[in-house]
Amino acid sequence: RELYRNINDRYKLGAGFARPIVDTAAGFMGAPHFDHADPEAAQALERDIERWTGKILRVNRNAIRDGDQFVRLVMAPSKFDPRGKQEFRLQLIPPEWCTPVPDPITGGWQQLVTRYPVIKSDEQGRKETDYTITEHLTATTRKVEVDSRAPADVRARLQVEEPNQWGFIPVVHFANESEETQLFGASDLEPVEPFMKAYHDTMLFAVQGSKYFSRPKVKFALKDVKTFLANNFSPEEVSSGKLKFADKEIFMLQDGDDADFISADAGTVGVTTLLKFLFFCIVDVSQTPEFAFGTAVSSSKASVSEQMTPLSRKIRRKRGLFEEPYGELASMYLAMWSKVNNRILDTYQADIGWDELSPRNDKEVADTILSLSQGLSLSVENGLMSGEAASEFMREFV
Repeated sequence: RELYRNINDRYKLGAGFARPIVDTAAGFMGAPHFDHADPEAAQALERDIERWTGKILRVNRNAIRDGDQFVRLVMAPSKFDPRGKQEFRLQLIPPEWCTPVPDPITGGWQQLVTRYPVIKSDEQGRKETDYTITEHLTATTRKVEVDSRAPADVRARLQVEEPNQWGFIPVVHFANESEETQLFGASDLEPVEPFMKAYHDTMLFAVQGSKYFSRPKVKFALKDVKTFLANNFSPEEVSSGKLKFADKEIFMLQDGDDADFISADAGTVGVTTLLKFLFFCIVDVSQTPEFAFGTAVSSSKASVSEQMTPLSRKIRRKRGLFEEPYGELASMYLAMWSKVNNRILDTYQADIGWDELSPRNDKEVADTILSLSQGLSLSVENGLMSGEAASEFMREFV
């Protein structure tokens, strides 16, 4: 998160790449669409998912950036309905608060322990209270504990142990680049971090070294130093040994004297080459196209359309990795919705769809379809292929 916000002083000049890496992948992924065989359930699911679009986009961003995101589905009174009508809400829980206890037999969770830190401050901004609320969730029970540092009224109000009305833990774990050998996912910024640090160090060295060549030193070759000092500086400066060169535009020189500037080599060629190399390392390792880092980046290696092809494959892979937790979230919603509305559905599985991601523009697609349709029609007329084969080929393309 410090890299994403660029607030870590050790990465200040290199962490600017973190936000485009995360936002490009999360933005192109977008929010999924859900459908269900039951029209009423499908309408309720799609209505609430559209209401949570902002949070779903944050789920993608947080999971790609942090490696994990826990999403909880709760039923709570509406904030603005005076009747206190119940509604479904989507809560995003930071992964460092959650400790899932896996079940080795079913592959699910035996329980989920969530620790909520509570920090209050007074009017001067001084920390007043610091305590932790711990929630233990299982498929059958919900237990909330408050530590002894909390006020007595808070402990009396929040400490509770009650049955879990849903029959399952209503939390979904979104793990980025998940592995069977690891309980948590991995951030997309982890493999890029060494290159961002190297970019920062190189840029810092170049900026710090600029003072050696941006302000050249003056060099004098004099036959008579005393005469030169007397002609160009006051007696007080000469006697004190502190010569003031500020605002000196003219120096009086004698025959045989010479003045010149000494400037160090800027070294910009070597620094620029190294920065370009590190930039392309960041592009390759993060699998992010160059144009995502801004129009100021000029590259002759590939055009935007050519860079969209590997990006589209990356986005499809990311969507595939996130389809399972999104499907679990939809099934969880349908189970809770059916229980609230006293309904029994034939299935609690929802169909997932995504917005089309194509690296081609509309004109190219239209031209390609026109050429294909003409070629297929000619092939069918000449008996080279059947109408069913032509239709199947066109269906696959579209």
